Amino acid sequence: MKNLLFTLLLVFGAFGTAFAQATFDLVPDTVIAIVPIDSHDVEAHNIFHNLTNAARTITWERTVISIDPDTLQTQICDLNACYLPHVSSKTFVSNPGAMDPVIVHFLNNSGGAASAVVQLKFTDMADPDNPQYAYYIFNAVVGTHDLPAANVKLYPNPTVEYFSLENADDVARIRVYTIDGRQVALFNPANNGLYSLADQPTGLYIVALESKEGQFFQAIQVKKQ
Repeated sequence: MKNLLFTLLLVFGAFGTAFAQATFDLVPDTVIAIVPIDSHDVEAHNIFHNLTNAARTITWERTVISIDPDTLQTQICDLNACYLPHVSSKTFVSNPGAMDPVIVHFLNNSGGAASAVVQLKFTDMADPDNPQYAYYIFNAVVGTHDLPAANVKLYPNPTVEYFSLENADDVARIRVYTIDGRQVALFNPANNGLYSLADQPTGLYIVALESKEGQFFQAIQVKKQ
């Protein structure tokens, strides 16, 4: 009986592990575009990869984390179509094993310096409790500026009250946004390296990092428990 019970536990454990596996991946999950200010239409590309041997019905939802609406618009293209800038959500079907292109257009209407961070949330409609997120960072600059490497590490993640940053020498400002794009905190680099989320409710947040030139160069999702 003990052996039978142990075998059943193993079977159910394996089933639970398989069920929790992701059905898709986003490659990469962060895309950075830095261009001259006179670039009107700039594309940021990544790939939606169906990891299964079945067709998946996927919904994407755009959230603008940071943008100047008088300067920039964004436009999303999936494997079906390129949509007008006001379209913020659509559904597509990804075939088994497919690697489907996703393109975010940044439309710089002013021809001046500009920056933006855009989030796309992808949800497998057969597994709606496990969405994945991709971030698209845009900077239109005067001259040629090298952005800092996007290798800042945030820990602990998940966090209860505070987070810290590693490899953060090039970080000049730290902006914290809710998952729906509301800024809830702004930090300058702290001597003790600690940044508080203690006053924020539990949930997901976006930590957007700015360089000394005021350009976004990395977006990190953090979970507040």
